[in-house]
Amino acid sequence: MRIYISADIEGVTGVSTWEETLKGNAEYDRCREQMTREVAAACEGALAAGADYIIVKDAHEDGKNLIHSMLPEQVKIISGWSNHPYNMVEGLDESFDGVMLIGYHSGGSSNGSPLAHTLSINSIRNITINGKKADEFLIYAYAAHRLKVPVIMVTGDGELIRHVRAFDPAIKTVAVQEGFGGAIVSIHPNVAAARIKKAAKRAVENIVSFTTSQLDTYELKVEFKKHQDAYKYSFYPKAEQIGEYTIRYVSNNYMDLLTLLMFM
Repeated sequence: MRIYISADIEGVTGVSTWEETLKGNAEYDRCREQMTREVAAACEGALAAGADYIIVKDAHEDGKNLIHSMLPEQVKIISGWSNHPYNMVEGLDESFDGVMLIGYHSGGSSNGSPLAHTLSINSIRNITINGKKADEFLIYAYAAHRLKVPVIMVTGDGELIRHVRAFDPAIKTVAVQEGFGGAIVSIHPNVAAARIKKAAKRAVENIVSFTTSQLDTYELKVEFKKHQDAYKYSFYPKAEQIGEYTIRYVSNNYMDLLTLLMFM
């Protein structure tokens, strides 16, 4: 059984400031270690349930955060970025049986985390797909479903987890923290790892119960922080500016949306 894992850091236990997510800051090493512990817990749970191939995409910043030596020896890592439109799930293909998203976070224009954002922190305020707020979970869940590979597990902040459950209540979830204003309340790092391992094992054991779905048409709206960016991207083929800060793009091929987002 082949499992694909994508890992971010803003939804890792105890992470609450941008400084903690960036190399060169005092708390970064502690946070990358907990990020690795949570990915390792997911890997251990999946292996215990019968997974025989696991690959992990390090999907934060430069893609070089995870400490490979802390992961089970069976696990491979994708480091850096190939610049494929699948982005945070690059390397995923139809051969995988399930996807896990570890350390994910609430999307832009959300109060679910002090670090809430979708893709670009500096330029994008909000993204919707078919009228629904599109956090990074939703963007890449649709990418996985395009390949007919189900998302089977997600970890992160509480608001994200509520969005995940609304999308598909069958997905196994672990909320490691809850955001309010500029603060978080987090569970103990050891408790988080234990819960993630247990959830991963259950997800793989019940993998046949997960489904995928595709939409006939995808309507993407991107609201930028600067009106200049809306004007700029309105010239992307088939995109249109529908407000001072917003563009709209419609396609029946989800890969077209991913390609546009890759250029932002």
